[in-house]
Amino acid sequence: MVHKPHLWFCLLLLSITTSHAYVTHLELTSCKQGSACSPVPGFKMLPVNVNQDTDLDSVFLHLRNDHTSPPITDLMLVQAPQPTEIDGWTYMNINLHQNSNQPKKEDSNAIWLYYTRNTTISNRPITSIIIKQGKNQDGGVGYRRLAMDLNTKVGGEHLYYHQDGSAEPITAISAKSCFSDDCYIEGWERVPKDVNEGVIIGFRVYLFFKRERGNSPVTDMVVVLDDQTPPEGYIKVDVDLNSGTVRGASIFLYYKIESNLTEDDLKTAVQQMAVAYGDSLGTPYGWNKINVDLNSQGHDSSDGFGQPTFLFFRRGYEVPEKVPPLTFKADGTFKILQLADLHFSNNKGKCRDVPPNSSCEGDSTTVASIEKLLKSERPDLVVFTGDNIDGIGGVNDARTATLKYSQPVIEQRIPWAMIFGNHDDENDLSREELFEVVRNLPYSISEEGPFEISGVGNYVLKIWTNGTDAKLTEKMHAFTVYLFDSHAYANPEKTVYGEIKQDQLEWYRNVSQSFKTGQADTPNAIAFFHIPMPEYNNLDRDGHQQPILGDKRETVSSGKDTSYSILSTFREGGDIRATGCGHDHVNDYCMNAEGIALCYAGGMGVNGYGAGHLGWPRRSRVWLIEDFGSTIRTWKRLDDKMLTMIHYQTLTND
Repeated sequence: MVHKPHLWFCLLLLSITTSHAYVTHLELTSCKQGSACSPVPGFKMLPVNVNQDTDLDSVFLHLRNDHTSPPITDLMLVQAPQPTEIDGWTYMNINLHQNSNQPKKEDSNAIWLYYTRNTTISNRPITSIIIKQGKNQDGGVGYRRLAMDLNTKVGGEHLYYHQDGSAEPITAISAKSCFSDDCYIEGWERVPKDVNEGVIIGFRVYLFFKRERGNSPVTDMVVVLDDQTPPEGYIKVDVDLNSGTVRGASIFLYYKIESNLTEDDLKTAVQQMAVAYGDSLGTPYGWNKINVDLNSQGHDSSDGFGQPTFLFFRRGYEVPEKVPPLTFKADGTFKILQLADLHFSNNKGKCRDVPPNSSCEGDSTTVASIEKLLKSERPDLVVFTGDNIDGIGGVNDARTATLKYSQPVIEQRIPWAMIFGNHDDENDLSREELFEVVRNLPYSISEEGPFEISGVGNYVLKIWTNGTDAKLTEKMHAFTVYLFDSHAYANPEKTVYGEIKQDQLEWYRNVSQSFKTGQADTPNAIAFFHIPMPEYNNLDRDGHQQPILGDKRETVSSGKDTSYSILSTFREGGDIRATGCGHDHVNDYCMNAEGIALCYAGGMGVNGYGAGHLGWPRRSRVWLIEDFGSTIRTWKRLDDKMLTMIHYQTLTND
């Protein structure tokens, strides 16, 4: 069944930025039980075997993004012996529970995946599809969970997907208290996160909502404590959000439904809900916060009263202001601030390795340091180079941690880009889910990158001339910023770090080569990634020590695959003149490696390890691109009272 592109999609293409990667094609592959099926060329393979630990065939789902094709807008699963035609839908011709060892016969347990591009069914393009294992997993905010369990052998397995754009309004809200996280109401969507998280004595409590076309929408909601009088005309969700706890307070949610709304009013009805954990939570762009702690009532989470928990809701769908193309100033300069290893938490955060008698207050201290840097350096672009979020044990709401680390930059209205480190996705959200948070934040120019290559967040930013220079009267692509996902770990035991992979380097070769077409000179470039390449060990090919500018206080923690060289590929490309990484918090040096400057930023966040207690302040790196891309200079700013500048150097001067 083939659908021609609709008019709305043609109009949508005109407004798509490269950061919007919509799913346009799906493929299923099956192979021998327990095997890893081969990738489909041009597609991204989801790393989950639908039938893991069963006697069924291995089945994998593959995604593709083609900007010239209309996007897929909705999914559903159907259990039936054979797939049947459903108007407006297309089915995949592989049974998700296929068993090649069984005689060919109809299987009542067969499960078929259907998708649609039909905009009368849904006009919201799908941006992400993931499969999560574990019976009671939540997807990120905005992800929809298909209720059918695909694999009970692994404790549950569900397909989740995220859609772009304005959603149907919420028309009803409910709640349910349970003894465990296996807490659902059939036909309702669950709001991620238990509102009684961290409570030693008490029930799990989850909020739920429905969207039913033709029903009047929810336009407001409030939380009422104890015997407070609820507002007139609001509907009570008849479940105490403090169910079974020893805190004593009763907390109830009330919501308002309005009828006979105009089309404009409907656009501002409530479309989304979110529960967030943490201290001092700000209000994300486009959202409303109910300023009542649903959980801890002012107590610290360690005393059994839970942790601070707040409810947010979003009216309508506000698209963040579009960031104009990155452009050199009239004097030919462009400044980048690199922030590495912030290690933010959704809670207060810790103060690790800080000077004695320090006034450190955890994450708020790191936020204050970033704010000082932004006001002092006034960068044109901020790049977060991984481990922006702390790892296992320090975070139970990675979305909130993301909002926290990006907030100072957003408040200053500065364009920003990010890549992932090895810790960012060790908590409740995957890289794909975190990217859905990032791409919808103001001034973010982060991109997911091509589906078909390894990692999430391989992309290119171009910096343009401004057309005012006497020699450059036309706007031209004059400098390139490459961003790579260096992954997390190379083995399940997490004893070997990841690195940029060969298919990413092939992508770089193709992109770099494309910039040479039609231009007299290929623009100079800088590359950012989290985990250093082996050549950051300051040894030449003969094992001789190379000079560095800065400090090397720890061993270089790089990947171990010696079958290919990232540095050699960059040299062959010919445009990358410098690289910036993080990962090793107390290394901050630059060195020359075969004509390319390899630089560390140094760790910035007090919630990660450091050497402040040894008189080595935390720090960040500044990059100044001059002469419309011909010259690269760099220095570091120490996180001290004076923001001391150190190690000013010129890396290139073509």
